[in-house]
Amino acid sequence: MNKLRNFSLLITLLLSACGHSQHSPYTQTEPDTQRQLCGGRLDAGTSIKLDLITQLMDEGRLHAALAHLDNLDSDSLHSRYLRAEILRRSGRDQEAKPYYQGLLDTCMVGSGYHGLGLIAGRDGQLQTALDYLQSAAERLPVDARVRNDFGYALLLDGQFERARREFLTAMELDEKANLARANMVMLLYVSDDGKKAEAFASRISMDADTLAQLREQSAIIKTSIAVAN
Repeated sequence: MNKLRNFSLLITLLLSACGHSQHSPYTQTEPDTQRQLCGGRLDAGTSIKLDLITQLMDEGRLHAALAHLDNLDSDSLHSRYLRAEILRRSGRDQEAKPYYQGLLDTCMVGSGYHGLGLIAGRDGQLQTALDYLQSAAERLPVDARVRNDFGYALLLDGQFERARREFLTAMELDEKANLARANMVMLLYVSDDGKKAEAFASRISMDADTLAQLREQSAIIKTSIAVAN
């Protein structure tokens, strides 16, 4: 089992371990300020409907969110972004890709690269995922979700110091960045600093079950990196 093939598995494991996070980078959408400034101001009715669609997404009601998006019949940049997110989160990656690619020549280019990076990661294409996520981080440097996801790809690639910087950045940008905290715990375990990992977990009040799951995932990552090298 090599590092590339493990990327998808590891993302799935991480999500199951940290599903309690209120600010998962796999569910949140673009900030309302960017929606208003990028691609022109939306009318109040459309904006309200997009808020409903976003809420349905965050609740995991992806089919309902897509139905409301179809009913809205909007071609705004944010609508296209939401469609890409819904399709990707529904496992319909090949349908989502053209929508993300369509954002690359717009003011939402960072979001396009981010989505393409997550899809590449799920496909086990780690180097491609790294390239896309780095491009996303360069264009969305204050987006905690993007910085965390880039850091996670760096962790899987064995680039521990760079991953550490991305996780720290994500945590400082968003005090509720629970996935970044979990990733930092794994990074410490993978880099053979179990005492620091457990001290950090204690400091952020991480429960014992989550810590145990992260320790197991860290062992998988560590083995994967060793095999690849």
